Amino acid sequence: MKHLFLKLSVVMLTLYFLAMSVSADPVDNQDTVDRRVILSADGSFTDEINTVENSKIQLRSSNEETLPPPTKESKYSNLKVVKKTYYPDTLIHSYDYEPETWLINCNKKKFDNTKICYLKEGDLWVFLINGRYSVSVGSDHYPRSKGGLRIDNSSAIYGYEGELPKPLSIIERLKKGKVAYTRYQEWPYEYNTDGEVNLKGFTEKFNEMLKRYKNL
Repeated sequence: MKHLFLKLSVVMLTLYFLAMSVSADPVDNQDTVDRRVILSADGSFTDEINTVENSKIQLRSSNEETLPPPTKESKYSNLKVVKKTYYPDTLIHSYDYEPETWLINCNKKKFDNTKICYLKEGDLWVFLINGRYSVSVGSDHYPRSKGGLRIDNSSAIYGYEGELPKPLSIIERLKKGKVAYTRYQEWPYEYNTDGEVNLKGFTEKFNEMLKRYKNL
């Protein structure tokens, strides 16, 4: 009886110290320890420790084996690529085009029914006033100064204050010419002002002026 009591006392004392050691060990919140002490029939004991973290690791590894690997899908995968050819603006607008520079103006004065048309480019003027033609160079001339016109390589034609002689002859030469060179003196400066006029399209514009004059 005395030996049995002593053996039970040793067992109880051992269990007490085991419980104290378990409560004294720090336990992480994520690694909760479940310790169970199992007393065998022959008086010996074993303890079993199962951690929640080990269960998590086993569960994660099993999921990785069963789930398919993730696929990377771009948000632009539903768009289609269409090939286009773009050309610079310089190529698009590189056509043979020359803007109209000849200015035509026609009007009829109500006071005396005077019909006036003129064709102008640069400093060169061609007038048709009540059926009479005139050709002049420049405007606001210096008083009694000379103005001149030269068509291509021909000799220059001069007139006072830009009014040139023989206008019908000059118009016919303008129709056949390529370039006209002008010179005159503009008030209040007594020095020459030179200019250059391209005669391309002069004939067409001159005929258009005649049509407008007839319709006045």
